[in-house]
Amino acid sequence: MGTFYAKVSIGNLNGGDMYETEALVDTGATDSAFPAALLEQLHVRPSEEPPVIYVTADGGEVECRRGQAVLDIVIDDDVSVRGVCPVAFWPDDSGQCIGATTLQVMMLGVDAPNERLVRVSTARRGWAGALGQ
Repeated sequence: MGTFYAKVSIGNLNGGDMYETEALVDTGATDSAFPAALLEQLHVRPSEEPPVIYVTADGGEVECRRGQAVLDIVIDDDVSVRGVCPVAFWPDDSGQCIGATTLQVMMLGVDAPNERLVRVSTARRGWAGALGQ
């Protein structure tokens, strides 16, 4: 599968200004990530939880704080999907991406041949067998 970018606006949970940019759609990334300086400028607050260690594609490790932000992702010329998603406070500009958790929360799928995001109408539950046997 190739890589592609999607238009996304990001803001804090209290409303106000949203920052519009393009971010790599990265199904191999757990969380969406944006530069820590940008998230702080937008008043996105990191959680009280300890930082998370993210393993990068080259095997390196990056420790980041996490928080919640409002994301508005454009999936067609005049259609966007908005939701509250976890975001990583990435230490530099290289981590700007839309990760798998965001895609799941917003019920979006990847149309790889057309390099775009699409709505999905079903969610996944996992194993449905009886418990306690």
